[in-house]
Amino acid sequence: MTQALASQRERSNTWIAHMLTAIERRAGLALATFIMLYVAVLFFGLTFKYFNWAQGYDQIDYQQSIWNTIQGRFLEISHYRHTDHLWGMDFIPAILLIVPFYALFPSALTLNFFQALFMALGALPIYGIARDRFDGSRLAGLGWALVYLLYPSLWFVTMSAPWQPRTLAIPALLGAFFFLQRATFQRAGIREWGAYLGLLALALTTRTDVSLVVVSFGILAALWRVGWRWALPPLIMGLAWFYLSTNVIVPSFYLPDYQVREGEIGAVTEGDYTEVWPGKSPQLAYYSHLGDSAGAILWTIVSRPIDVLRLMFTSDKLVYLALMLLPLALLPLLAPDVAILAAPPLAMNLLSLRPFQITVREQYQALVIPGLILAAIIGAARVWSWWQARSERTRGAHVSGIQERRTRSRQAAIFMIGAIGIAAVTNLAYRNPVATTVLYRESPERLAAMDRLAALIPPDAPLGVTSFLAPRMMPRRFIYYVPPDESFPPLERAEYLFIDMRAAALRTERHRDFIQRLRESRRWQVIAEEEDLLVLRQAHQAP
Repeated sequence: MTQALASQRERSNTWIAHMLTAIERRAGLALATFIMLYVAVLFFGLTFKYFNWAQGYDQIDYQQSIWNTIQGRFLEISHYRHTDHLWGMDFIPAILLIVPFYALFPSALTLNFFQALFMALGALPIYGIARDRFDGSRLAGLGWALVYLLYPSLWFVTMSAPWQPRTLAIPALLGAFFFLQRATFQRAGIREWGAYLGLLALALTTRTDVSLVVVSFGILAALWRVGWRWALPPLIMGLAWFYLSTNVIVPSFYLPDYQVREGEIGAVTEGDYTEVWPGKSPQLAYYSHLGDSAGAILWTIVSRPIDVLRLMFTSDKLVYLALMLLPLALLPLLAPDVAILAAPPLAMNLLSLRPFQITVREQYQALVIPGLILAAIIGAARVWSWWQARSERTRGAHVSGIQERRTRSRQAAIFMIGAIGIAAVTNLAYRNPVATTVLYRESPERLAAMDRLAALIPPDAPLGVTSFLAPRMMPRRFIYYVPPDESFPPLERAEYLFIDMRAAALRTERHRDFIQRLRESRRWQVIAEEEDLLVLRQAHQAP
């Protein structure tokens, strides 16, 4: 019996070894398949979300500026009071990379495709990083590429809004780390160094906050002692870009007659950024509770550490941190040096008073993802090295080389399957966004009503519209947010209003009576209403 069991175990081990060898031989095909599946599933989810009137308002900033550029109005936008140019919101040169493709295929689906593609392409450098870190194991590369593609926040960021510019930064930052790691292995020459800096420069062009991650690359390179040329340029590039963007470039696109609003500044644990936004800088104004400039914010952090810690480590924020770490089995904690790359965006989220910055479901985690995934890979490699060293010390001399390799392959497979399994289970446990988009949608009757009412509005008419209705009303030159506040232009600029009376913004204390005021106003005339949807037209537009 014992001999039979041993024989069966040997056959099982042999089968596993053959299977792993076959997968490793076709690693390139497997990786391409993973990437294409991710693109296909997420593109489907985004497209389904768009056609079911479930996409949020963030699309407007990017699609409108791209469409206006094609029409000869360079990056023009309409729904902010302080600027009519995208770069008055943030300096995003990378958006110009999308313009030629949108010109060929002028549709929101073009943005959907690039959103899914950019996120999926991060699997390429992840594969190379893990392969190099695990002694050239292509299986390790494939395993970690799959962990990355299953990471819940990656799905949520992809699904949050069509083409968030930060999504291009994710594969760029991961690619930069691939070359930085090569430098630690003494495998990097001038071409690798040039690619490293080029990818960091590309990442910089996607949003201003990426500059702080680029600075972190310089700090990590210094900690790893790979040479000043790997450490100093990112520090200079990142700090210079942050300063120029927040203090020079973005404010230069403010309208000449815009007056910076004043409000409560520096309360630390409370405040309302909408009272002062966009302030001197739209990026810094979100942190008006800490100060009205980068220097003031830093001074508050240094001079009031107890209040800042109370702000950063509330129970909700601790839960947020746990939810970001659990899909990676807490492995990033074993590589605090690499986790520095996630520190700036994590700090920005923890310092914020906005609840949607501390949820795994929003796009604000885009820049957190690379640092946490990379730290997980390095942390896992350190655990694996420790385990292998321990096994060698305890292994008997009678163990053959073949048996040793088989044992190591089996252990590696178990380790990797466990990591993939945790990522997959948490992806489902966090309520996979593609599945929830398909399962929880508006009723067919309400979707049909949206289509009917939208058809009443001329495609070139200036339009005020609530959040989830807005993306399907594009493209158009003039579109405004409903309900408005001091950050947005007055509704009088619109000729038509298209309102979802179930919109969350209309349930706030400030706007609870907004619909009633519109109905009572002589300026607006109701021309259609059904399924809690409302279309109004300015009275002077009536036939």
